[in-house]
Amino acid sequence: MVDNKKRNYLRRGIATSHVLKIIMAILLVIAIWKKDWLWVFGCILGILLSMVPSAFKRNYNITLPWVLDVLIASALFLHIGGGVLNAYHTIPGYDTITHFVSSAFVAFLAFVIIYILDEHWKGLHMDKYAMAFVVVVTTMAMGVVWEFNEWTTDLIFGTHEQWGLNDTMKDLLIDTVAGILMALIGVSLIKRGKFQDITKDFGKQVFLISDKKMKRK
Repeated sequence: MVDNKKRNYLRRGIATSHVLKIIMAILLVIAIWKKDWLWVFGCILGILLSMVPSAFKRNYNITLPWVLDVLIASALFLHIGGGVLNAYHTIPGYDTITHFVSSAFVAFLAFVIIYILDEHWKGLHMDKYAMAFVVVVTTMAMGVVWEFNEWTTDLIFGTHEQWGLNDTMKDLLIDTVAGILMALIGVSLIKRGKFQDITKDFGKQVFLISDKKMKRK
Protein backbone atom coordinates (compact mmCIF):
# COMPACT_ATOMS: atom_id res chain seq x y z
CA MET A 1 0.00 0.00 0.00
CA VAL A 2 2.83 2.41 0.91
CA ASP A 3 4.71 1.62 -2.32
CA ASN A 4 1.53 2.21 -4.34
CA LYS A 5 1.02 5.60 -2.68
CA LYS A 6 4.65 6.51 -3.35
CA ARG A 7 4.33 5.51 -7.01
CA ASN A 8 1.09 7.49 -7.35
CA TYR A 9 2.71 10.62 -5.88
CA LEU A 10 5.68 10.14 -8.21
CA ARG A 11 3.44 9.76 -11.28
CA ARG A 12 1.41 12.85 -10.37
CA GLY A 13 4.56 14.85 -9.74
CA ILE A 14 6.09 13.82 -13.07
CA ALA A 15 2.81 14.53 -14.89
CA THR A 16 2.54 17.99 -13.29
CA SER A 17 6.13 18.80 -14.21
CA HIS A 18 5.58 17.69 -17.83
CA VAL A 19 2.42 19.80 -18.14
CA LEU A 20 4.25 22.88 -16.87
CA LYS A 21 7.10 22.28 -19.34
CA ILE A 22 4.60 22.01 -22.21
CA ILE A 23 3.01 25.30 -21.16
CA MET A 24 6.48 26.91 -21.05
CA ALA A 25 7.02 25.73 -24.63
CA ILE A 26 3.72 27.38 -25.59
CA LEU A 27 4.87 30.58 -23.86
CA LEU A 28 8.05 30.44 -25.95
CA VAL A 29 5.93 30.38 -29.13
CA ILE A 30 3.92 33.36 -27.82
CA ALA A 31 7.13 35.28 -27.03
CA ILE A 32 8.43 34.62 -30.57
CA TRP A 33 5.10 35.73 -32.04
CA LYS A 34 5.26 38.94 -29.98
CA LYS A 35 8.94 39.39 -31.02
CA ASP A 36 9.79 39.82 -27.36
CA TRP A 37 13.35 38.57 -27.74
CA LEU A 38 14.29 39.09 -24.10
CA TRP A 39 11.58 36.65 -23.01
CA VAL A 40 12.34 34.33 -25.92
CA PHE A 41 15.75 33.94 -24.33
CA GLY A 42 14.12 33.68 -20.88
CA CYS A 43 11.77 30.92 -22.09
CA ILE A 44 14.59 28.93 -23.67
CA LEU A 45 16.69 29.25 -20.52
CA GLY A 46 13.73 28.30 -18.33
CA ILE A 47 12.93 25.22 -20.41
CA LEU A 48 16.58 24.12 -20.29
CA LEU A 49 16.69 24.56 -16.51
CA SER A 50 13.46 22.60 -16.13
CA MET A 51 15.17 19.71 -17.91
CA VAL A 52 17.87 19.45 -15.20
CA PRO A 53 16.09 16.63 -13.29
CA SER A 54 15.78 14.60 -16.53
CA ALA A 55 19.44 15.28 -17.37
CA PHE A 56 20.54 14.08 -13.92
CA LYS A 57 18.51 10.90 -14.41
CA ARG A 58 19.81 10.27 -17.93
CA ASN A 59 23.49 11.13 -17.43
CA TYR A 60 24.15 10.19 -13.81
CA ASN A 61 21.24 7.88 -12.92
CA ILE A 62 20.28 10.32 -10.15
CA THR A 63 16.57 10.73 -9.54
CA LEU A 64 15.72 14.04 -7.89
CA PRO A 65 12.82 13.97 -5.39
CA TRP A 66 9.59 14.58 -7.34
CA VAL A 67 8.75 17.53 -5.07
CA LEU A 68 11.92 19.30 -6.22
CA ASP A 69 11.08 18.58 -9.86
CA VAL A 70 7.62 20.13 -9.44
CA LEU A 71 8.94 23.15 -7.52
CA ILE A 72 11.61 23.83 -10.16
CA ALA A 73 9.07 23.67 -12.98
CA SER A 74 6.51 25.74 -11.03
CA ALA A 75 8.96 28.54 -10.17
CA LEU A 76 10.21 28.76 -13.76
CA PHE A 77 6.70 28.59 -15.23
CA LEU A 78 5.42 31.40 -12.98
CA HIS A 79 8.40 33.63 -13.74
CA ILE A 80 8.23 33.06 -17.51
CA GLY A 81 4.45 33.44 -17.56
CA GLY A 82 4.74 36.68 -15.62
CA GLY A 83 7.12 38.08 -18.22
CA VAL A 84 5.58 36.83 -21.45
CA LEU A 85 1.96 37.53 -20.46
CA ASN A 86 2.82 40.66 -18.43
CA ALA A 87 1.15 39.04 -15.41
CA TYR A 88 3.54 40.80 -13.01
CA HIS A 89 1.81 44.09 -13.85
CA THR A 90 -1.76 42.96 -14.56
CA ILE A 91 -2.48 40.38 -11.83
CA PRO A 92 -2.46 41.70 -8.24
CA GLY A 93 -0.13 39.72 -5.99
CA TYR A 94 1.41 37.75 -8.85
CA ASP A 95 4.93 38.83 -7.91
CA THR A 96 4.33 37.74 -4.32
CA ILE A 97 3.14 34.27 -5.40
CA THR A 98 6.10 33.83 -7.75
CA HIS A 99 8.56 34.95 -5.10
CA PHE A 100 7.02 32.61 -2.53
CA VAL A 101 7.21 29.56 -4.80
CA SER A 102 10.83 30.34 -5.70
CA SER A 103 11.76 30.73 -2.03
CA ALA A 104 9.91 27.51 -1.16
CA PHE A 105 12.02 25.72 -3.78
CA VAL A 106 15.24 27.11 -2.30
CA ALA A 107 14.13 26.12 1.22
CA PHE A 108 13.14 22.58 0.24
CA LEU A 109 16.35 22.10 -1.74
CA ALA A 110 18.38 23.26 1.29
CA PHE A 111 16.49 20.85 3.56
CA VAL A 112 17.04 17.95 1.15
CA ILE A 113 20.79 18.63 0.92
CA ILE A 114 21.23 18.96 4.68
CA TYR A 115 19.11 15.89 5.37
CA ILE A 116 20.92 13.54 2.97
CA LEU A 117 24.29 14.77 4.27
CA ASP A 118 23.12 13.98 7.80
CA GLU A 119 21.84 10.55 6.73
CA HIS A 120 24.68 9.42 4.46
CA TRP A 121 27.81 11.36 5.50
CA LYS A 122 29.61 10.60 8.74
CA GLY A 123 30.96 14.15 8.94
CA LEU A 124 27.58 15.71 9.74
CA HIS A 125 25.12 15.01 12.55
CA MET A 126 22.31 17.50 13.06
CA ASP A 127 19.08 17.59 15.00
CA LYS A 128 16.00 18.15 12.83
CA TYR A 129 15.35 21.51 14.50
CA ALA A 130 18.92 22.62 13.77
CA MET A 131 18.30 21.62 10.15
CA ALA A 132 15.15 23.75 10.14
CA PHE A 133 17.09 26.76 11.48
CA VAL A 134 19.78 26.40 8.79
CA VAL A 135 17.07 26.12 6.12
CA VAL A 136 15.42 29.37 7.24
CA VAL A 137 18.74 31.24 7.37
CA THR A 138 19.78 29.86 3.97
CA THR A 139 16.49 30.91 2.37
CA MET A 140 16.79 34.41 3.81
CA ALA A 141 20.40 34.67 2.63
CA MET A 142 19.50 33.59 -0.91
CA GLY A 143 16.72 36.20 -0.86
CA VAL A 144 19.29 38.89 -0.06
CA VAL A 145 21.53 37.65 -2.88
CA TRP A 146 18.56 37.85 -5.27
CA GLU A 147 17.74 41.42 -4.24
CA PHE A 148 21.37 42.42 -4.80
CA ASN A 149 21.13 40.79 -8.23
CA GLU A 150 18.02 42.85 -9.10
CA TRP A 151 19.64 46.04 -7.81
CA THR A 152 22.82 45.39 -9.84
CA THR A 153 20.77 44.59 -12.97
CA ASP A 154 18.88 47.88 -12.63
CA LEU A 155 22.11 49.83 -12.24
CA ILE A 156 23.83 48.23 -15.23
CA PHE A 157 20.97 47.82 -17.71
CA GLY A 158 18.59 50.56 -16.57
CA THR A 159 15.77 48.07 -15.90
CA HIS A 160 13.18 48.29 -13.12
CA GLU A 161 13.40 44.93 -11.40
CA GLN A 162 13.16 46.60 -8.00
CA TRP A 163 10.03 48.68 -7.55
CA GLY A 164 11.18 50.48 -4.42
CA LEU A 165 12.07 49.90 -0.78
CA ASN A 166 8.64 48.54 0.18
CA ASP A 167 8.79 45.95 -2.62
CA THR A 168 12.29 44.87 -1.57
CA MET A 169 11.29 44.51 2.08
CA LYS A 170 8.13 42.62 1.09
CA ASP A 171 10.20 40.18 -0.98
CA LEU A 172 12.57 39.59 1.93
CA LEU A 173 9.58 38.99 4.22
CA ILE A 174 8.16 36.47 1.72
CA ASP A 175 11.56 34.70 1.66
CA THR A 176 11.46 34.42 5.44
CA VAL A 177 7.86 33.17 5.56
CA ALA A 178 8.54 30.57 2.84
CA GLY A 179 11.68 29.42 4.65
CA ILE A 180 9.87 29.05 7.98
CA LEU A 181 6.91 27.26 6.40
CA MET A 182 9.09 24.78 4.49
CA ALA A 183 11.22 24.23 7.60
CA LEU A 184 8.10 23.36 9.61
CA ILE A 185 6.88 21.05 6.84
CA GLY A 186 10.31 19.41 6.69
CA VAL A 187 10.38 18.77 10.45
CA SER A 188 6.85 17.33 10.27
CA LEU A 189 7.84 15.03 7.39
CA ILE A 190 10.93 13.84 9.29
CA LYS A 191 8.84 13.04 12.37
CA ARG A 192 6.46 10.95 10.27
CA GLY A 193 9.28 9.24 8.35
CA LYS A 194 8.10 10.65 5.04
CA PHE A 195 11.14 12.84 4.38
CA GLN A 196 13.28 9.72 4.34
CA ASP A 197 10.94 8.18 1.75
CA ILE A 198 11.19 11.29 -0.43
CA THR A 199 15.00 11.57 -0.29
CA LYS A 200 16.16 7.97 0.21
CA ASP A 201 16.82 7.08 -3.43
CA PHE A 202 18.36 10.47 -4.20
CA GLY A 203 20.75 10.29 -1.24
CA LYS A 204 21.89 6.75 -1.98
CA GLN A 205 22.48 7.53 -5.65
CA VAL A 206 24.50 10.68 -4.92
CA PHE A 207 26.76 9.03 -2.35
CA LEU A 208 27.17 5.88 -4.45
CA ILE A 209 28.55 8.03 -7.30
CA SER A 210 30.68 9.98 -4.80
CA ASP A 211 32.15 6.77 -3.35
CA LYS A 212 32.99 5.47 -6.81
CA LYS A 213 34.86 8.68 -7.69
CA MET A 214 36.77 8.61 -4.41
CA LYS A 215 37.84 5.00 -5.00
CA ARG A 216 39.11 5.87 -8.49
CA LYS A 217 41.35 8.55 -6.98
